[in-house]
Amino acid sequence: MKPRFCLLDAGPIIELHRLGVWDQMVERAELVIPSVVAGREVEFWDSGEGVGKPIDLSRFIESGAVEVMEADAQLLQDTLGLFDPTLVESVHLGELEALALLKTWQGENPPSFCTGDRLATVALCLLGFSELAVSLEAFLDQVGLSRKLRRQFRRDAMNRWVEEGRHRVITGEGLR
Repeated sequence: MKPRFCLLDAGPIIELHRLGVWDQMVERAELVIPSVVAGREVEFWDSGEGVGKPIDLSRFIESGAVEVMEADAQLLQDTLGLFDPTLVESVHLGELEALALLKTWQGENPPSFCTGDRLATVALCLLGFSELAVSLEAFLDQVGLSRKLRRQFRRDAMNRWVEEGRHRVITGEGLR
């Protein structure tokens, strides 16, 4: 069985395209993407040449190779209401949708949380899901696609963010 992961925000998806390993990742892992990310947040990746390269997830979604999940407006509002105004301003809609989906996950094996965003990771920890946090670096290693990554996608960054999130759970900082 392929490992199941939730590519929370556009960052990891864009990075996988930039690295040229998106197709291989789809073959090796079960990918779950929030509908906001799939529909509005992932449009292109920057090749470094000043030209955006388009990202088309539709064929992967239509074939069932990538699953898109959607949270309704009430669930998004309820999840948003758990956080203080500072955190609310920092968590993007796609990240919020992923958090809402994890918060209400039915079943024993929720997807892992893969992001390159510090405050989205902190929010995950505040919801009590720090064990679901995984860096893109660890994810790539797990499926045999190891690559040198930018700082926000490395294990050490994720570990720092999870530690910050766990500390905030204790202090209550970030929650209403």
